Amino acid sequence: MKAGILYNDRDIRLGNAPEPRVRPEEVLVETGYAGICGTDLHIYRGEFHSRVKFPAIQGHEFGGIVREVGKDARDFRVGDRVVVDPIISCHSCPACLSGHINACRTLKLLGVDLDGGFGQYVAAPASHLYPLPDSVPMKYAPMVEMYGLGHHVLQRGQVHAGESVAILGAGKLGLSVLDVLCHSASPATTIVADVQAFRLETAKKLGADFVVNIEHEDPVARVMEITQGVGVDCVIECVGHYHEVAGQESPLAQAVKMIRTAGRVVTCGLGEQLSPVHFKTLVIKEAEIIASRVTCGEFPRAIRLMSKGLLHPELLVTEELPLRDIATAFAKVDRDDPCTIKVVMDAQAV
Repeated sequence: MKAGILYNDRDIRLGNAPEPRVRPEEVLVETGYAGICGTDLHIYRGEFHSRVKFPAIQGHEFGGIVREVGKDARDFRVGDRVVVDPIISCHSCPACLSGHINACRTLKLLGVDLDGGFGQYVAAPASHLYPLPDSVPMKYAPMVEMYGLGHHVLQRGQVHAGESVAILGAGKLGLSVLDVLCHSASPATTIVADVQAFRLETAKKLGADFVVNIEHEDPVARVMEITQGVGVDCVIECVGHYHEVAGQESPLAQAVKMIRTAGRVVTCGLGEQLSPVHFKTLVIKEAEIIASRVTCGEFPRAIRLMSKGLLHPELLVTEELPLRDIATAFAKVDRDDPCTIKVVMDAQAV
């Protein structure tokens, strides 16, 4: 089969790979579309050497068509449209046994630790497949994982209807969280901060009440002004690796200052930088910092919202490219094109 293969840091090309063999409990999926995620970019830049071995086939956000069903696999037939939950957990470590399969001690992901959706075919456990309704175009299948992340982040932050929420970072993850927040969680006030004007305009279209361009405004001061000095109930930090802005602290440090007393901060970026936080402020507020990692069973919720047209993947998927152009696609995402949010690859266009 053809696949987008990562041979070394920043060296990804279309190549040939063996077609996967299907085990009894697995299903062979002919990949339709796969998305380029922030984690894919970190891998591409060489930040996952401890986990990813070259040559590697990335792509953990994908969907496609069932082409073969293992003898012990159930519930699926050849020709079914599906999306794939890439998380493979041991189900026996302390984290798994307490319900945190996404924090499994030996967690593996299709497209990170195992071959993923940038190949024309993927063998996946049948238990990790979900039907994709006909009402959801296949090119938006990669967004199911992103919207699943949105649900998980909001659940981790215990965000309730009528609360005020600030989202730091209007990239792929931040805007996915915002879309789910505005159209399923009924917030009272939503504030989004970023440096890119295009992404902030997209945030407005998704329903953000206020947007803050941090190159022109102090986000902490603006949040406190909007909330009349109280602060927001929850800040969701989706920046990850951040670019320093003169006179401003790290996003996580800003988040601690933005929340109200007894508020919550959810951090879900995968930046490599150390982020100084004024813990005295955190203690005085008796506030919380909560980490959120991947998903934990939220795919069905994301699919239901998408099937009813309540979410807006058409605003987030800004480019669709053939798999043969995977090197071009990664280079575009790597240089942080201001008008690029989500790039999806047509895995059959080789």
